[in-house]
Amino acid sequence: MEKETVDQLIRETMKQAGLSDAFIADFILKVDAVRNGETGIVRWEEVGDLDPKSDEISLESIHDSYPLDTTLLSKLVVIKLNGGLGTSMGLDKAKSLIPIKGNLSFLSVMAKQIEYLRNQYGIDVPLLFMDSYNTQEDSQKELNHSGFKQSLRSSFLQHKVPRLEAKTFAPIKTNVEKENWCPPGHGDIYFTMMEEGILDELLSKGFEIAFLSNGDNLGATVDPQIVSYLLKEDIHFAMEMTPKTLADKKGGAIYRKLVGGKMIQYELLETAQVPKEHEHEFSGLGKFRTFSTNNLWINLRALKERFQKGNFSLSLIVNPKQVSGKDVIQLETAMGSAVGNFSKFKGIIIPRDRFAPVKKTEDYLIRRSDAYVLNEDFSLTMTRERKQKGLGEVLVSLDEKFYKKIQQFDTLFVALPSLVECEELVVEGEILFDVPVKIKGKVKFQNVSGSLQKISSLSKTEFENQIISL
Repeated sequence: MEKETVDQLIRETMKQAGLSDAFIADFILKVDAVRNGETGIVRWEEVGDLDPKSDEISLESIHDSYPLDTTLLSKLVVIKLNGGLGTSMGLDKAKSLIPIKGNLSFLSVMAKQIEYLRNQYGIDVPLLFMDSYNTQEDSQKELNHSGFKQSLRSSFLQHKVPRLEAKTFAPIKTNVEKENWCPPGHGDIYFTMMEEGILDELLSKGFEIAFLSNGDNLGATVDPQIVSYLLKEDIHFAMEMTPKTLADKKGGAIYRKLVGGKMIQYELLETAQVPKEHEHEFSGLGKFRTFSTNNLWINLRALKERFQKGNFSLSLIVNPKQVSGKDVIQLETAMGSAVGNFSKFKGIIIPRDRFAPVKKTEDYLIRRSDAYVLNEDFSLTMTRERKQKGLGEVLVSLDEKFYKKIQQFDTLFVALPSLVECEELVVEGEILFDVPVKIKGKVKFQNVSGSLQKISSLSKTEFENQIISL
């Protein structure tokens, strides 16, 4: 199929969906890049290390040197990414609507975090959600139902882009219209804010700093002293980074892009951009000491100025998928890769408490269990008891065949196990956790019977450093 024909098909498909000419033109540029051999894979020799002295600052140092200033805090807006359906967990609605602690959903907790902040400082910090076509209606309904109020709108809609046939780059056409489209990654947030007039609206109302984070990370609460630091030091782009552990094989990392040994700019490196032969190096604990949490702080004036200069670029991620048995590609960008457009960057080294995402049912079990607690400010963090014992993140592995989807998870975890003293939990085979049990150290349950087994059949409520066969 000719390039012109394919481009015309893309243009018509996107036009019919009501997408703007500017957005369509930008997408066709990305398709062109892939057509010309762009894979999104980085040149490994260009991946240079950050300089801890000049590129990073610890949250501790910020707390020591930049006191809270409520006049500066009043310039803050909080934006949460809420476009995800949690399809990898078998969800067909916003992941943020499922319960995370007791009966409180992610969305309710985020609203309560902002209400707490407002009450604490007497400042109406606004909360905006970047929703997708799949999440906006349900999420807004829940937000209104919870009684959350503000004068600014609380939602804006991210774009959608066509999925493309892997060989021809033409938009796919299946009988399920939803399957023909995908989100363009959270890097779309900048384009959307500009196009929807949100950036101008925020600036006209005196907001200067935006705190962006994933809706499934309830550890990402507002730290008012970071706002003081950013404005006093004129930092335009900051990413919260936390030390890597064995549980963090996939986290992206900021690096210095080197060409001919000279630094060109800062860049974000995502798993999908790493050459195959260097994946072990990327996921290990050697080259990258920290990883990016996607808790991101951006100066809105600097963002507007950078946009006006033109050629605002984000690294392209080419994501291969299968849809209805066909090989397709999704073209995505990550919001952290906007770092390449700013020279006034800082990596803020944070404690693990500010990073508690839920991507899989394993994460869901950890956060719902007693290993994590909802604090007075509604941040979700590891319990004090666990920290005092010197325990890090719980490692959980659940048999994908039986626990991958949330419906399966809810059916088999009728009673959540106590994980406050657990180092590692492995579950193999179909096991129903029908009574409360306490897991200590490293424990593995394996169902070797071939049929459903109940944890209650063991007639025991505490397990420590052992392998149990049912």
